[in-house]
Amino acid sequence: MLRLIGLGLSIDSIPLGNLKKLLLLCDKIFVDAYTSVWFPDINILVKTLLNMKKDVIIAKRYMLEGSAIENVVNEAMKKDVCIAVVGDPLIATTHSIIIVEALKKGVEVDVSPATSIFNTAISISCLQIYRFGKVATIVSSKNGVVYEYPFTVLKMNREQNLHTLFLLEIDVEKKYYMKPNEGIELIMNIQKGLGEKVLANEDIVIVIADAFSRKQKVFVLSVEEAMKKTFNENTLYTLIIPAKKLHPVEEECIKLIRDKNLYHSVTYEKDLINSAESLIHQNNSL
Repeated sequence: MLRLIGLGLSIDSIPLGNLKKLLLLCDKIFVDAYTSVWFPDINILVKTLLNMKKDVIIAKRYMLEGSAIENVVNEAMKKDVCIAVVGDPLIATTHSIIIVEALKKGVEVDVSPATSIFNTAISISCLQIYRFGKVATIVSSKNGVVYEYPFTVLKMNREQNLHTLFLLEIDVEKKYYMKPNEGIELIMNIQKGLGEKVLANEDIVIVIADAFSRKQKVFVLSVEEAMKKTFNENTLYTLIIPAKKLHPVEEECIKLIRDKNLYHSVTYEKDLINSAESLIHQNNSL
């Protein structure tokens, strides 16, 4: 069997049922450590699993993509192979092809969802979920090529008075994390080049830093303020550009959460280890 198991965004948000599957059902575990960041450190989870005598591999991209997919699927034909993914295993499409190949070969597939940046960022923003439009990722220019799609999405959403959630480019293996002001600057430059007026300096943006972690911060800034702000290095940022016209409750809530935190972490490494040991003990007692 092939299992794709969501880890949530942090030690606080890993579903207990998913942890139970990792501990009790998986013969081999690939931990996807390249598509996002798990707080406070993915190595805490890896260490816990290793202490429980699990076969764990911290997977690089080449181990779960391209020609490696066939190897993973072939292993899953003989035993329970689990891919542990930060956030939700299939919100991003990275691992969908593994499921397709597994099903083609008659391998049973089990998907265990978890908290993702999408529902977390929307909850923290205080904006109403049904007023969000299309999502996009802002990426830096490559070889002189500027990717205009994020601006296209923003324009379309704002024309319909919808909020826009932007993921910002990251490369965990290279330790590159795009900052909000870099992303906004790219949008503003594209806008200027196209002669458009979709986003103005006085418009409000919401920046969420390290969502669902002990370091989480929420900033409500004007575009101009965000462009001038010094953001931290090695921080995972999410950018939300609200609709032009807000619902009165949204508007009031945004004013109140400015530089506030709507979430406080309470879980520690020892709590994860204790939960894991308890699950193993319960299973052995059955």
